[in-house]
Amino acid sequence: MKKNYLLFFTLIFLIFSHFAKGQTLTFTSDAGSLWNDGIATDGEGGSIDISGLTIEIYNVNDALNNIVELEWKSNVDLAISPDNFAGLTTFTVPYGSTLGWKGQIIKEASGLEFQINAFDWFDWGNYNEQSMIVTGFKNGLEVATTTFLGNNSGNRVPVTLNSDFDSVDEIRILTASGTTYPAINNIEIASAVLSTKANLFTEVKVIAKNRKFISNTKGAVIEVYGLLGQKIENENLLSGIYIVKVILKNGKSIALKRYL
Repeated sequence: MKKNYLLFFTLIFLIFSHFAKGQTLTFTSDAGSLWNDGIATDGEGGSIDISGLTIEIYNVNDALNNIVELEWKSNVDLAISPDNFAGLTTFTVPYGSTLGWKGQIIKEASGLEFQINAFDWFDWGNYNEQSMIVTGFKNGLEVATTTFLGNNSGNRVPVTLNSDFDSVDEIRILTASGTTYPAINNIEIASAVLSTKANLFTEVKVIAKNRKFISNTKGAVIEVYGLLGQKIENENLLSGIYIVKVILKNGKSIALKRYL
């Protein structure tokens, strides 16, 4: 019996560790009608399906609204040489304007945190080292920011993000001024680095009672997830290891590994 338990938890650890190391979303084809809403999701367009997360990518205008136009374009379409880059973009300019658009947004559909480490970027309309701002958000609050310069030639720009982006639920890649004509691909996603420093926000304690998790903090919202990121009802839980997310009244959140 002990061997079976050991095998089970070893398997869970290996699966969780694989996701924690990260996976790269590389889009290799257009998903057709799936993108009629202007949103690409992991698992579409030849990309991998990241277990436990639904990563969405879309183009936005100045008001940060989805412009409802998204396509995958090949290296031939983008006329890039010599690095053969292809990616998510659109050749349909918003609202019939002769201008480009503000940038792109990457977010998790249900607000789960993730880690983003890198992506490849190419502006096919501007070869002028366009100044870009990357901002990370969690629960509507800004938690990370950095900048990079766009391409000044026909080659992609690899962008690497620091540890500030280890736990976000949305990032915005926006031009600092003017407009951009962006294409993005090879987006490196990993599991969020979970905070265990509850005392940074309040003296939050999470305990197991009557086969569910509860908090000592009045008004806190408890969400429970399996190790692969799937959301679980916080009622009549089986014995096991869970990630418990506590959302406080002030909008702050923490995630703790808990055993039941």
